[in-house]
Amino acid sequence: MSTELNTRVLTQPPELRDIALDWSDLCDRCPVTPFQRPEWVLSWIEAFSPQNLRVVEVRSEDTLVGLAPLLIYPRGRERVLAFMGGGVSDYLDLLVDRQKEHDIVFAILEAVRQLDDWTTLDLTDLPSSSVLHRTSLTRLVTPHDNCSALLLPKTKKELLQRLSKRQRANLRNARSRIRREGGGLVELATADTLPEFLDDLFRLHASRWSLSGQAGVLADENVKEFHHQSAPGLLARGLLRLYRLRVAQHVVAVIYTLFAHTTVCCYLQGYDPEFAHLSPGTHLMFSVMEDAIRSGMSKFDLLRGQEAYKRHWRAEIEATHRIQLARLDTVPAAPEELIAA
Repeated sequence: MSTELNTRVLTQPPELRDIALDWSDLCDRCPVTPFQRPEWVLSWIEAFSPQNLRVVEVRSEDTLVGLAPLLIYPRGRERVLAFMGGGVSDYLDLLVDRQKEHDIVFAILEAVRQLDDWTTLDLTDLPSSSVLHRTSLTRLVTPHDNCSALLLPKTKKELLQRLSKRQRANLRNARSRIRREGGGLVELATADTLPEFLDDLFRLHASRWSLSGQAGVLADENVKEFHHQSAPGLLARGLLRLYRLRVAQHVVAVIYTLFAHTTVCCYLQGYDPEFAHLSPGTHLMFSVMEDAIRSGMSKFDLLRGQEAYKRHWRAEIEATHRIQLARLDTVPAAPEELIAA
């Protein structure tokens, strides 16, 4: 990689669409989550029409080596500089090529420093793998939220052995009940069936949340539009796997997952309350984990939220983090100062 880095600030959606291929290539070289991919972020822009984009691009010659997908939004009297994708994304982060990562982070911060139309930097939902944890900015890191994840074994048998006695009994009972109903069929969405799978997800997710008198995130029409926009591209890239369970011709459960690198993100799910006695969510979740093991995945991330079912799968808490500061007068002003001690 050349030692000379060039930065540019992009403010318009067409500029971002123009670099989508380079952006995707950078994602393939970085340990980023699916929530930083162009298929996700560009669809978020289309669905939510954010104003004041401030995306910092870093290139080494013609190669994209860094990207900070930022925007500015008002919060009271503040003008907050933050990551795009908030609300629908469980992790937010910079995209930085591992070669010369500290120089690239410095170049991004220098470009941000030169912006004159924000008052507060607020970077939320940072994963533990964020490059920002490997710089002296880590002194500014505070806890933000919690996700839950479990490490996947090599075989289905080992996975069963890791479950509690109660969870193994729940799984056996769920499969026995489903067999008595005529058997269950697990299906995977294709390009042709994707729209109907999404409709099933929206319907069953609403049914699930209605039990607690809530609408759920998919009640928002902009969120639905976001998923209609993003799903085809994610599916085409092999990132999206959308599963559904049929019992006696009824769709009783749907789970939306994202497969990237060696991690599966279990993003959304829904089930039909009328079939709750069959425990369709338990049956389908284990089927998804089996598929993940067959695909060579090593981690199953249940993402945000502390729902009881996550404890049943023996998922461990993984914290996300936040960096906040006023302007950049407290940020290191030289590349060597960025290196964590």
